[in-house]
Amino acid sequence: MKPVKILLVGLAAIALFTGCATTGVHPWTENLMGTKYRKATVDNKQTYFRQIWAVEDNGELRISGYLRLKGMHGFRVPDYVEVALITPGGDPMAAQKVLYYPRSLYGRKSHREGRFVATFALIPPEGTTVRLENVN
Repeated sequence: MKPVKILLVGLAAIALFTGCATTGVHPWTENLMGTKYRKATVDNKQTYFRQIWAVEDNGELRISGYLRLKGMHGFRVPDYVEVALITPGGDPMAAQKVLYYPRSLYGRKSHREGRFVATFALIPPEGTTVRLENVN
């Protein structure tokens, strides 16, 4: 192989493995958000949620995603993401307040979004709503 092809194959392999490490989800894992679970977000003037994943693994439910700034400035952004599981009947089942990383969202190119992960030691029934809110 030519050196250019070797370099391209190496870069593709690095992108694949680092992508899996940063998302925390294997590319062959099925996202259950939208098929088994529903997503509900509480509106915030400064932030929104994107790429929300729900994965069942070893008897646990893992919810992950990104909290992203809507604008260019991140003044007084709440410190936590609250992930709550709501039964199909509307009753709260479980909730967690988790930190997002990086901790400071101040609008520069690499600090416009933070990643969060919440792990629950139960598998909720189908039709459960996952409610996401940016809180203090």
